[in-house]
Amino acid sequence: MLFLQESYGFLLAKAEEEMEVRFMEKLAPLKLNARQFGILQYLEEYPHSSQKQVGEALHIDRTTMVAQIDYLESILCVQRSRNPRDRRSFGLTPTEQGREKLKVGRSWLEKTELDVLSSLTEKEQRELKSILLKVWAAIPKGENE
Repeated sequence: MLFLQESYGFLLAKAEEEMEVRFMEKLAPLKLNARQFGILQYLEEYPHSSQKQVGEALHIDRTTMVAQIDYLESILCVQRSRNPRDRRSFGLTPTEQGREKLKVGRSWLEKTELDVLSSLTEKEQRELKSILLKVWAAIPKGENE
């Protein structure tokens, strides 16, 4: 019989939950949450993306996406510019301030992950990442991932 505390889903979820709680505490001074941080990361990698593209890639519904971009724009982290090929849509790009927050946040994210995984040796941490990447690669992805 498999006990809840021994199931992969439970254990992975608890490790992720701990990382997220700690990371959210670190992000608070930047006035960002994990979703907003993820949006900024996506836009840094894919500048001039539309809200629709970002929302589809990150699985964020349209209404929530509008609110997130409005907020990021209000704290001067994202800039909207009209798409020259489609005047109805806007391209989104992180501002210098947004890129600076990403830089700070990434260092906190790495520290948070290492802190949560500190009971593992460096070799075990590398092995865990390798295994998780293998699992992720085997999961069927939608068109936008």
